[in-house]
Amino acid sequence: MTTFSYRKVMAAIASCTAVVMTGVSPALAVNPADYFQLDGNLTDGDLNSTPTKPDWTDIFQGKLPTGEEGATAKASLPAGFSATTFIADFNIDDTKDVSLFATGSKDTLNITPGWECKRTNNVNDKTDINNAYAVARTVVVNGTSHLIVYFALDVAANDGTKNVAFWFLKDPDVGCVANGAFVGNHSDGDVLIVSEFTNGGAVSTIKAYQWVGGAGGYLDTNPVASGGECNGASFDVCAKVNTVVLNGTGTGNGDQVPWLVKTKKGSASPDYNAPTDLDIGEFFEGGIDLTALGISGCFNRYLADTRSSTSLTSTIFDYALGDFSNCSIGASKTCAAASVNADFLGYTSPFTVTITNTSPSGMVYDVSFKETYNFGDTGETCKITSNNGDQNVTDVDITSGNVVMVDSELPAGQSVTVGISCTGPMNSFQDSIFATAGSAPGLSDIEKAAVVDSDTATACEADVQADLTLTKVCTGMELVGGTSSTTPITLRAKVAITVTNTATSNELVTLTSVTDNKVAPADLAQVVCGSNPPTPASDVVLSPGETACFIGSYTPTTADLVNPPIPPSTAAFNDTANASGEGSLSDEVINAPSATATCNLCDSDVDGTPDVIDADSGP
Repeated sequence: MTTFSYRKVMAAIASCTAVVMTGVSPALAVNPADYFQLDGNLTDGDLNSTPTKPDWTDIFQGKLPTGEEGATAKASLPAGFSATTFIADFNIDDTKDVSLFATGSKDTLNITPGWECKRTNNVNDKTDINNAYAVARTVVVNGTSHLIVYFALDVAANDGTKNVAFWFLKDPDVGCVANGAFVGNHSDGDVLIVSEFTNGGAVSTIKAYQWVGGAGGYLDTNPVASGGECNGASFDVCAKVNTVVLNGTGTGNGDQVPWLVKTKKGSASPDYNAPTDLDIGEFFEGGIDLTALGISGCFNRYLADTRSSTSLTSTIFDYALGDFSNCSIGASKTCAAASVNADFLGYTSPFTVTITNTSPSGMVYDVSFKETYNFGDTGETCKITSNNGDQNVTDVDITSGNVVMVDSELPAGQSVTVGISCTGPMNSFQDSIFATAGSAPGLSDIEKAAVVDSDTATACEADVQADLTLTKVCTGMELVGGTSSTTPITLRAKVAITVTNTATSNELVTLTSVTDNKVAPADLAQVVCGSNPPTPASDVVLSPGETACFIGSYTPTTADLVNPPIPPSTAAFNDTANASGEGSLSDEVINAPSATATCNLCDSDVDGTPDVIDADSGP
């Protein structure tokens, strides 16, 4: 799998060459000017008409009226736009420029070694860049998704003919370090766009080239695209320069120049009023349909430069360099219904992680993810149960937050799906992950987080339920030895109680109380169910479907009679049993419905249970 980045865009451009090398068929051309206002200005419309397509002011918000250089991408972009970059390459308070090429730098050379950089206090007005900016747009034409890249810059002066170029680079590390050396390297598929335009606002030429191979490769001098001015003609690549003065007050985003510039008066046009204006021939914009050229990939860096000519070996002067990530990934994590484990002591919570290459084009690599939920000492463990990527990671434990690669390559628009099972005391939860991918193998420069929201996690919780049922029977009357000479014998009513955790329950229940309103606690004992003679028992933890049995007896009194006054032959006594417990998972108190039994003094004809009379007289 791959990440979306600056390089991906460059790779897309480089793919033009890749068409020959890989056999990828280009799509039918799309005119870049059909989907963006390449009309020689920054604002919606043609300064007088109603806009029908986005322009740069729909992409960026100037930092005015704060007086700061640069602009920021708008929080909400028009549909299909992504990968914004804006680089301010000047200081409003002085003439210093910290990003110029040093003598000997050439576009035909690799970056390291090859390019060198320097700083200067006096930049040549003709070659001085104020701002450089770019954005990508994806459009679907005749069922094919096209990646179009738009690029622009504004310069400090309009003296003479100008030559500019734009690199889309895959290596995210390209940059200038303090000692004047560049770092980073060219990658196969890096794209270079070179153009010439006049101070009158006419585009003379514009061509696109690709770098072939990596650091040891070369710039193919055969253009992958040749275009012209964006004037209604259909080109894979075209450009436009302002043919009228664009006025800016330096105070707000309603201006024709919505961000700060620093232009020199020179031979100014009549409508040029201040350094916050862009005179004729000081603003350049263009676009290229990478898909139509068979170019795809992830680009990470955008570099605009000025140069001595359109020759590929010309001297290169000022540059503006920034991030440009046209590749991206999407990530989601969903839960399914949790279930109670077979031991009734915990849960199994299943989750699904889906990572999608949401790039308009370009492969992402080394697709990986990690758990970001802090399990601490909860006792929860999470393992991968399935993966449709090319990595064998089944049964890999991910509880500790270790990064796991699930797919080495993921084409644009495709997804990798990973199954996860978490086991422990947690009944579903807001699980979260952090996904990464690389715009090239070995990188992890594309990131996306995902979390199961609280409402969804609650909906996925296992339904825990437990019910206790209670039965109470009278097992007969018996005479026992008395406790004194005045009461040599005592009549006792014998009772039996059963408490059952129903078979429909899905948690253990620990009995916390079993009582009889007539039987003293000391006279109520648990026994092994069905044992004869009764065998003592002490297991009060009931699994679903399990029963606990208790026996006891009490001495009935006249006050216990249920039908006084009565003759002895019909005397009967009532007592009631109750039971409660606590669920092992829910921790809820579970009460069984109470049960009442009637013990008949003489009941051989009532319930068939031997009583005092039956026992004395025999069957």
